[in-house]
Amino acid sequence: MIKPYVLVVEDNPNVACVIRQFLLNSDFSIAAMVTSGEEAVEIARRRKLDLVLMDIQLEGPMDGIEAAALIWNEFQVPVIYLTGEDDEETIARAALTGAYGFVHKPFQKRYLSSTIHMALSKHDAECRLQEKYRWLETTLRCIADAVIAADSLGCVRFINSAAEALTGWNQQEVVGRDVLEVIKVLECGTRWPAECAIMRVIHADAPLADARMRILVARDGTETIVEERAAPIVNDDQEIIGVALVFRTKNGE
Repeated sequence: MIKPYVLVVEDNPNVACVIRQFLLNSDFSIAAMVTSGEEAVEIARRRKLDLVLMDIQLEGPMDGIEAAALIWNEFQVPVIYLTGEDDEETIARAALTGAYGFVHKPFQKRYLSSTIHMALSKHDAECRLQEKYRWLETTLRCIADAVIAADSLGCVRFINSAAEALTGWNQQEVVGRDVLEVIKVLECGTRWPAECAIMRVIHADAPLADARMRILVARDGTETIVEERAAPIVNDDQEIIGVALVFRTKNGE
């Protein structure tokens, strides 16, 4: 089993010695031990890291928070802060960098161990979730049907390539817009404006079981007859947190 590589950034030699001994006696490998933020960033650019133990108060032009922010933004390596008697403002500033934990000095080795394991577990879960999202997004983008997803407030969160072609909107400009700005549908017989299926699901607080034929009016005025289906996206409590809408053209049957 490959041990996680940990970068230690600590300018107090006594604390650094304790951490070094702890890591050597545990299930972790020491990637490097440095005393400044600049060195930490340089190591992160040259070595593959699994975790950083970062002292907040470091000597020099770059403190631990600045170094941690750079490392996270460039490499998404989780950071646990080592902190002494820091004020609330400093802790709040550190929290904004997406810290995976805080260990207050002097610390118990048992607490340091549990914090490291929790941080690694959390980061691994987040990575697996992101991977699943990328699989799902790629799959949705490749299917022939037009797919649009909105949150419970009716703001667009996703649109696939087929929906971009059908509506005339692209992903970059559409995310965050009200779905009623993006989707305009008419009744097939009367050509009266029809209610967007996403809003029907949100207001009804229930799934739509029936498919309906609609005239979809694109951004440039182009009209396409489509079959419209929508279904809610629910959380573990069965509360609607969004809606997925699918348009299928006759060519997509």
